[in-house]
Amino acid sequence: MRHKKLSRRFSRTSSHRTAMMRNLAISLIEHEIVKTTVEKGKYLRTFLEPLITKSKKDTLHNRRKVISSLNSQTAASKLFSDISPKLSETNGGYLRIIKAGFRPGDKADMCFVELICRDPEKSLSDTNLEDDAITSPDIAPAPEPTQVKSASETDAVEKEAEKSTSKKEEEKKPAPKKEVAKKEEEKKPAPKKEVAKKEEEKKPAPKKEVAKKEDEKKPAPKKEAAQKVEAKKPAPKKEEKKESWWKRFVKNPFR
Repeated sequence: MRHKKLSRRFSRTSSHRTAMMRNLAISLIEHEIVKTTVEKGKYLRTFLEPLITKSKKDTLHNRRKVISSLNSQTAASKLFSDISPKLSETNGGYLRIIKAGFRPGDKADMCFVELICRDPEKSLSDTNLEDDAITSPDIAPAPEPTQVKSASETDAVEKEAEKSTSKKEEEKKPAPKKEVAKKEEEKKPAPKKEVAKKEEEKKPAPKKEVAKKEDEKKPAPKKEAAQKVEAKKPAPKKEEKKESWWKRFVKNPFR
């Protein structure tokens, strides 16, 4: 039961609600139109309309009160300089709510919230609204008029189109036969005489030169090798005759 409970909480804390209303009010002052849900639009009306009433009297106290509630000096300056002079003769009801169908995801009831002093000829491209948003009849832009071409203009356009197509067909045509023949001659292999010369150059050297090289590589004869080995052998040692110990004792008996 929600008897005598007029406040809208939006499942948010009080600080979150004030921040949300500040953002909506600043964007509405900048763009003069905003797309949101119907409940938020009605709550925004109770938040912003008292500030617009204060902005009609440009005093230092009112400026400080508006800046403290919006927390944006640029939005407050625009409210005092541009919007309040347009609404000086109106007493309340500064915002207009226009129903805009349902949101695709959760089927929430959507609406446009705009200032009544907004220029209806101003396009929606300046705002941050969606492209497929449902607009009111006075906001929708007028369709562009179609221009009807005369018979002479259509004939000129057809002739230009025919010329362009003929040029493209000429570019796509193959090259003449002479050029093709020249390219084929360039691609042909060299004659047989040149091939034979190249093969002769690649042939190995004659057998005589090969035999000379093999003789040079052959090792020296065995005689020379034997002489070198004998020269390297050490000279034989002379055998010393060893005398037995008793012969030495006999020679020198008193040693």
